[in-house]
Amino acid sequence: MTRAFTLLTALLLCSPLWAQSQTEQLGGFKLNLRSNQDVVAGETFKADRDYLTKHGKDEAAAFAVVVPLSGDGSYQSRVVETPQTGLVKFVFSTEGGGLIEAVTFSDLSLPMAEEEPRLEYLMEIMNALVVPGFIEGKAGASRQNIRKVDVGGLRAVEIFGSYDDPTFGKVHWRLLGLPNPQAEAGVVALAQISEEAVPIGSPDDFPSSLSGRVLESLKFE
Repeated sequence: MTRAFTLLTALLLCSPLWAQSQTEQLGGFKLNLRSNQDVVAGETFKADRDYLTKHGKDEAAAFAVVVPLSGDGSYQSRVVETPQTGLVKFVFSTEGGGLIEAVTFSDLSLPMAEEEPRLEYLMEIMNALVVPGFIEGKAGASRQNIRKVDVGGLRAVEIFGSYDDPTFGKVHWRLLGLPNPQAEAGVVALAQISEEAVPIGSPDDFPSSLSGRVLESLKFE
C-alpha cells in the first residue's frame, strides 16, 4: 500500500513549511465537491473499548468511521490521538503542509428521552455553552445557523459559521452534536474547513467535504 493510500499517524494539525503561506502549501489543491475522483477508498478507524480505555475515556461512546484516502496522492489523511482535548482528530492536508480540513470528535453525555425533546435540549446547550467558547477571540467569527439534520442515518444538531485564521485564511466551522439513540454517551464533532481548499458554497456542501464524508460514515458500536 503506497503512502497516498495510508491513514497516517500524526502529532500536529499540519506540518507547515515555515517560509511558505497557506496558498503555497496548498499548491493549487482544491477539492471537487461534485465528484468522487479525489477519493479512491476509505480506511476504517474504530474508537472501540480498547482505544477508549487506553485513553482513560471508559464512559465515552464507542464508534467507528471511514476516513477518505486520496486517489492521486494530492492530500494526506492523518489520525491524531488527542485524549486531552477529545477522543480523536482527523486531519487532511497537502504534501506541502497546507491545511484542507480537520475534524475532532469529543465525548457527549446526554440524558435519555424522546428524540425531539432530546435534540431540543442538545441544541440549547450547544448554542449557549459550546459555541461561545469556541468562537471567542477568533477574528471575523460568525454563527450562521442552527438546525436539526440527518447525518449518516443519525439525527443530529448542527451549528455552523466561519472565522478568519491568521495562518489558514477563512475557515468554515461545523459543530455537530450526535446523540446515541441507545445510550446517554454520544459524540460531538467539530469540523474546520479551509475555504481556499474546499469551496463551500452552502451548508448543503458539508456532506461532500472530506470531514463530511467521515461524519456520514459514523456508526455507534
